[in-house]
Amino acid sequence: MDPVVAIERLRALDAEAAQFPHQGAITELTSWFGRGRSILRRSLGPEHHLSQQFALVKWPPPTYLPENFRRDVLRNLPAMRGVIDAAIADLEMLAGEAPVADESGVDAELWEHIAPEVSAEAWGKVASQTVIFTEDRIRKWAGRPPGEVGKDLAIAIFGGSGQFQMGQTPGENQGWQLYAQGVAQALRNVDAHRIQNRPDHKRYAMGLVGACSLLLTQMRYEHGNRFRDTSPATAEAIPDE
Repeated sequence: MDPVVAIERLRALDAEAAQFPHQGAITELTSWFGRGRSILRRSLGPEHHLSQQFALVKWPPPTYLPENFRRDVLRNLPAMRGVIDAAIADLEMLAGEAPVADESGVDAELWEHIAPEVSAEAWGKVASQTVIFTEDRIRKWAGRPPGEVGKDLAIAIFGGSGQFQMGQTPGENQGWQLYAQGVAQALRNVDAHRIQNRPDHKRYAMGLVGACSLLLTQMRYEHGNRFRDTSPATAEAIPDE
């Protein structure tokens, strides 16, 4: 379902729900729940956490006495309306109604590299090019060999024996190492080697940009005067880990 259409329908459902304390037969309330569940599943997908959260809200069976049915529905209605509000916010991002991060909040060199894909709203390419750029950059800055990738690269650069540790205390050093490993293992391994098909791809891609930008920004801040190679990043595919 188109995000704009889904937003309109969810807003209409929320307006209906505002009248339920004053009116609404069992059939109307049951219809409302069914329509909400259907819209969420068709717009966000059945596996999306909001679709599942809405479906899991306790809904009494229609065999209840009318007064008990209305009592239980109205008790759970705030939670269901909260899910609808969250879904509308997610869909606004998908529909382009919410602002997207721009170059002012992203590592300048990273933004220059991905700007064409962002302008084209090619979110899969934004994600893949972000992780390729980030790995290429930190590898060159630290002077590591081309075949060193992923977790091994993060440990070699930021680990206990690395010459580019970040932070002021052992705990901070370890935190930045684990952060870099997380970028490598949870993000790089996915987006450099397969195309993800997800309804929130725009938000995911820009979140990934933020995560990688933070790593690059901190490395520039702590070690920018020690970089061994600042030549432009390559667009070549990175090796398998």
